[in-house]
Amino acid sequence: MNALQIRLISLTLFAVFCATLTYWIVALTSHSGAPVAAAAVRGPVSTELAGTLFGGQLTRNANQDVRLFGILALREGAAAIVSTGGEPPRTVSLGGTIMQGTKLSEVRPRSIILDRNGAHSEVTLPANAPGPTIYVR
Repeated sequence: MNALQIRLISLTLFAVFCATLTYWIVALTSHSGAPVAAAAVRGPVSTELAGTLFGGQLTRNANQDVRLFGILALREGAAAIVSTGGEPPRTVSLGGTIMQGTKLSEVRPRSIILDRNGAHSEVTLPANAPGPTIYVR
């Protein structure tokens, strides 16, 4: 090979290198339309249910059976309108038995305190209770 051929091959390779470099600079710096839309927001994931995938056991909340419908404030005391399980709502006075082993210990403005064999737990009124939930006589 003579000097002219080496220079032509070098010039050709340099041109190919410049073309390749230009292509990749344009490809990497150009924006292709609108950005990708964000994922839809979902509700919080229950860690208890996820734990069952790996052999965990579901622990049942003691207050799941009791549903509070309303609170009655009386001069002599207080009462709550509750239902247990799938039963219709009924009125339970302060200190009364809600279900076996569970008594109405305390009535607050938006919740009640249950006494389950010495352990206290709170049941709150739903946020969107239909109609009035507190009755004063």
